[in-house]
Amino acid sequence: MNQPLLSPSSSDEAGVRAELTEAAGKLVPILAGQAEESERLRRLSDDTAHALREAGMFRLGTPRAFGGFGAGVRTCMAVTAELARGDASAGWVAMVYTGGSLVASMADDRARDEVWGRDRDAAVAAALTPSGSAVADEAGDLVVSGRWGWASGIGHARWVALAIAPGAADQPPSIALVPVGEVTVEDTWHVAGMAGTGSNTVVADRVRVPAHRTLNMGAVLAGAYATRHEGEPRNAVAVASMLALTVVAPMLGMAQAALDLTLATAARKPMSLTVYERLADSPSVQLAVADAASLVDTARLHAHRAADDLDRGAAEARQLTVEERARVRMDTAVAAIRSREAVDRLVSVSGASTFALANPLQRIWRDLGTASRHGVVNPDLGREIYGRSLLGIAEQPTFII
Repeated sequence: MNQPLLSPSSSDEAGVRAELTEAAGKLVPILAGQAEESERLRRLSDDTAHALREAGMFRLGTPRAFGGFGAGVRTCMAVTAELARGDASAGWVAMVYTGGSLVASMADDRARDEVWGRDRDAAVAAALTPSGSAVADEAGDLVVSGRWGWASGIGHARWVALAIAPGAADQPPSIALVPVGEVTVEDTWHVAGMAGTGSNTVVADRVRVPAHRTLNMGAVLAGAYATRHEGEPRNAVAVASMLALTVVAPMLGMAQAALDLTLATAARKPMSLTVYERLADSPSVQLAVADAASLVDTARLHAHRAADDLDRGAAEARQLTVEERARVRMDTAVAAIRSREAVDRLVSVSGASTFALANPLQRIWRDLGTASRHGVVNPDLGREIYGRSLLGIAEQPTFII
């Protein structure tokens, strides 16, 4: 079994963040070298998954009691952003596993031991849009059936957290922790961007889930499990806000990778049909990269502010107010759209050569274009949520706040 990069009992979150981010940085060239293969396979390559697992990236969100890092929001975001500098899909899958592990860590001790007792690197994928159905049997266990789309990283996960639609309008959804071996994975992920995430469809056909491996989704989102396990303040985080915000972390890494690639290209590539022997000599390019770098900074600053808000709330064992969570959703939207704007500007710097299949910048452009349109980072919805909050309107259009 792998040795942890740091002591799981370490209380120095900044130190944990620095060392994990450094470890992620060492993976960047490995992930970049496998990115094309992962895209071809439409899932992470086995070499990529092995590298992530060996470096401890599957246990970012695993509780420290089980040999994981139990990392805070800011740390998880820093690490998955760094991974995405090498490959967007690798960063995305690591991000999804941290969210899945957070949800699984709220289960009782018996369930947690089943998930991580024999393998602290066991990855937990998640499909948290309520779907399917469940019927309780005589023992109180659930018999689950249904289909769940877009289960990122399901190909390398041991477990999957499935959100089950309520049986009646006055009931909350539930979450079932299910071994991947007990479900079927349908190959449905055929996309222009983020292909390497392997976000295929999970199908359950009368899968029995014992009661101790179920959670009340309403209670999860309300923070009702925050004090279930002593010494795990991370479980007090505003879960809906965290699951939305962490989605932008790989986008930050993609945008930074695009900027790095463009700066390197600009230093050596001539500008076609001009007197400029290097792109870097052109004032238009100088302005473009300045604008792009500033947009990347803007995205990062908004994302980090929101992450710090969430970590502070978790440390204080309090749920953020609706107003605070609404601002997190706005920061999430801003980080996503500014990252996309930065890359849009950068792909124009190098011209049509950017879109050669051998150029990794075109894959970043496609990946970010896809990722930044994920439902939880919908910019207009984020603006609506924040605007309603600022105007004192209590009703909100979504429970993901």
